[in-house]
Amino acid sequence: MSSPVDQQINTDSSIQTFISSLIFNTGITALVFIAFDFVRKRNRKVYEPRTYLVPEKKRSEPLPTGFFKWVLPVLRVPDEEVIKRIGLDAFMFIRFMGLFMKLFGIFSVLGMVILLPLDSKNQKGGSGLDQFTLGNISDSNRLWAHLILSYFFSCATMYVLYHELRTFIRLRHEYLTTDEHRNSPRATTILVVGIPNEMNNSKALKALFDIFPGGVRRIWLNREPSKLVGFMADREKLVNKLEGSATTYITQHAKNLAKSPSKESNAENGSSAPSTTRPQHRKLLIMGKKVDSLETYRSDLSNLNQQILNLQKNPNDFKQLNSAFIQFNNYIGAQLAATSTVPRLTDIAPDDIIWENLNLKNNQRIIRRFISLAIVIALVLLWIFPVTFVASISQLESLQKLPLLKNIIGSFPKEVFGIIQGILPALGLAILMFLLPIILKFLSKFEGIVTYSSVDLSLQGKYYFFLVVNVLLISTFANGIFTALPNLIEKPTQAIDILAVNLPLASTFFLTYVLLTISASAIEIFQIAPLISDIIFRKFLAKTPRKIWQLERAMLYKDWGTAFPPHTLIACIGLVYSTVQPLILPIVTLHFMVHYLVYRYQFLYVYEQPNQTGGLLFPKGVYQMFTGIYIFQLTLTGLMFLKGAFVQGILCIILLMASIIVLVSMRKIFKHNPRAEFLPVDLTGIIDMKSRKVLVGNDRGEHKHEQEVVEKDEYARQDVLHINEGDEEELQKEEGSKTFMHPAITSAQPIVWLPDDQNISDDFINEFRKSGINATNQGATLNEKSKVVIDKNKIPLDIQDDKYAKQMMQEKAQEKNHGGPIQNVAGTSHAH
Repeated sequence: MSSPVDQQINTDSSIQTFISSLIFNTGITALVFIAFDFVRKRNRKVYEPRTYLVPEKKRSEPLPTGFFKWVLPVLRVPDEEVIKRIGLDAFMFIRFMGLFMKLFGIFSVLGMVILLPLDSKNQKGGSGLDQFTLGNISDSNRLWAHLILSYFFSCATMYVLYHELRTFIRLRHEYLTTDEHRNSPRATTILVVGIPNEMNNSKALKALFDIFPGGVRRIWLNREPSKLVGFMADREKLVNKLEGSATTYITQHAKNLAKSPSKESNAENGSSAPSTTRPQHRKLLIMGKKVDSLETYRSDLSNLNQQILNLQKNPNDFKQLNSAFIQFNNYIGAQLAATSTVPRLTDIAPDDIIWENLNLKNNQRIIRRFISLAIVIALVLLWIFPVTFVASISQLESLQKLPLLKNIIGSFPKEVFGIIQGILPALGLAILMFLLPIILKFLSKFEGIVTYSSVDLSLQGKYYFFLVVNVLLISTFANGIFTALPNLIEKPTQAIDILAVNLPLASTFFLTYVLLTISASAIEIFQIAPLISDIIFRKFLAKTPRKIWQLERAMLYKDWGTAFPPHTLIACIGLVYSTVQPLILPIVTLHFMVHYLVYRYQFLYVYEQPNQTGGLLFPKGVYQMFTGIYIFQLTLTGLMFLKGAFVQGILCIILLMASIIVLVSMRKIFKHNPRAEFLPVDLTGIIDMKSRKVLVGNDRGEHKHEQEVVEKDEYARQDVLHINEGDEEELQKEEGSKTFMHPAITSAQPIVWLPDDQNISDDFINEFRKSGINATNQGATLNEKSKVVIDKNKIPLDIQDDKYAKQMMQEKAQEKNHGGPIQNVAGTSHAH
């Protein structure tokens, strides 16, 4: 039993630690949310780009002004509308937040009402927050309540995960069978890798895959245009340099004219003022003679354009790879081909491909996977040391009792102990985890995965593994050991009793850690880095029309590989400590409540995801959650035995065995039918979005009386959420022979874009065109201060990115059909 002095120290320590963390994180969260509310209407580009920068059918309505008046409109958007605007990936991510918000809300009520009184009343007399932990219990009969609630928490979590997984698979099947997706290139095309040399030709591949329904429509044999890729990168740099030099000259000329209009016609050709100096640069960084930038860049670009054109004329000269894209005439053929035995992938969008990884052979991929795995394991082991050090900071009060550290730690003012233990450890752990996603994403891509969406799925697994080991397991163990260490040294024979009391005390660290993650939600919505970046680039760095346009068009996105793991970890932490320290339950609930609101806002108004997995990250997150369930049950089992509650401990083992059976059963149930990755055999038809009937068979319209109709309860119910349309844009249906060719082979010459000053730019454009360089000044002018401005309604289609060009073309068609200009959100008409 601890002495009264030790109890008083522990009381002060735990309460000060928690209160310091609570005040710090609450203050940061409140201030940042208020700052966000203040600036959100002052910068639509950062905070509401989805109200005008995405296709019209995906746009969100502008939010009202006023203090926190954005909250209710964001929450009131119906799920059907949410999934239509943001796609299945983002919707399932938000649903993940809502799922655990509700689940831990229920757990909080039970934990606070039942467990807190049992832990704290008339037991070992623990002090501070420690009195509310399982370690404070001396009457083993009270542990029955912990056992019963552990059964309930485990069973409720597994049931909800099973139910949500069924719901997701139904939604994914509906998504796969929407008209937009079913007719898109990504739905009808598969990627085949590791093709033997004797089969690596169009004739052999067509003969092999023509057996599937609908037959083969087109085959792309992949090639490796590495030399061409290098030339394309060089050309992009040259275009930027030429535009920068020409724009500098044009703007300086305009400034000179504004200062001295009389000089406008001094030159013989009347096109420039004599005082305007043409830009120059050295070909070498420091040494070398200066050359005329405009002339040099023009000449170099002209020569490079010709070299690229010559290479593009003969794509068959490039080295052929052992992979190919095969497009079928219908998506049923693609689905069946993708589920056969040899390695192949489906549901790949052209923009999702990592072209440089297509040339890797199977043995190279295997070697890279081993290397990547070895590095990940080494990183996990390496991170143990700083994580342990961070954990030690959270137990300064306990470590102060050790003779070696007594003088050092004892010199700290007692008033700062709570601040140090409540803020620094959680903050230090967050900093340690900051660089990890960058390293792990590089390793995932290094493995030879050929799509960015697959990289995200691989990264999700690596990142979650890292978080569980280092944040949950190592931090728990280190905190528990550091807390118990002084007593273990003094009384080693009482190790079991000491560990039983002290291991639950590690929960204080996780209380502060979850509080920190709540404040992270405010940082997420405030987007301070993008805001500062936008201001700096807009004011100082974006000077040419292209740079201004790229800044305007750039939209933020969520890195899917790192999206789920931190929140899955918080759910695991909440579950692991649910019966050990019930105070964590309402804090975890608050975490998911705030993040649910924040991410609904972010995906509806800010984020535009470049790659889609069709929601496949969600089932991965579901299965990862079982790790937390097992750690929860193992932890409770150990604590029960340490407490001498052997019957309860045995029942915990039975619960663990049952949970393992549940996971194995779920994997077996969802492995074949229904299945997330592909459509099951009995759904390889069309789901009628009105009647919710599954129409099976190749005949889907000509002979309706012969059509077999299968009704599935989960697909036919009208009272549940359904997907009525896919997230592909209409113009994706317009396929061509270049859809899955390497973009370096098909890319057209970029247009040099200059601002229109009614004089100089026309001369430059004529000069460039004589050298075979495409150039224009459409949509860009100089304002009264001689600064470049662009008209978003007049941007040349060749300069717009594909997505925006498609949007503009769609709106053009709508304008034609409706007989008038379309009004954008600012109330001005598009002048096409």
